[in-house]
Amino acid sequence: MKSFFSKIWILFVLCGLFFQCIQNRDDLFYSGQEGNQKIFETYALKNSGCGTNKLPGALLLGRVKIDDLKLCFKAIELIDCVTWNTEGYVPGSCKNIGTSFK
Repeated sequence: MKSFFSKIWILFVLCGLFFQCIQNRDDLFYSGQEGNQKIFETYALKNSGCGTNKLPGALLLGRVKIDDLKLCFKAIELIDCVTWNTEGYVPGSCKNIGTSFK
């Protein structure tokens, strides 16, 4: 019985380590500089299509998940120009971008 619990405990530790390794993979993240550049490019593209000069509301200070930015970019792409030209409008998925300082 003691051996069984030891094996289960080892299994949980290995799963935890494996999950941690997946979460810290660098290919899942952009650096802050790369993320900011891509956001500015997306805003510039939308601005040129809608005839505005809107700037991002915040800068990314640390690395950011690529998938989070892709959601933001897709939301910007799908917004109509009337909504985009509304003062202070930022898509919800762009407000929820989290940064990591690891």
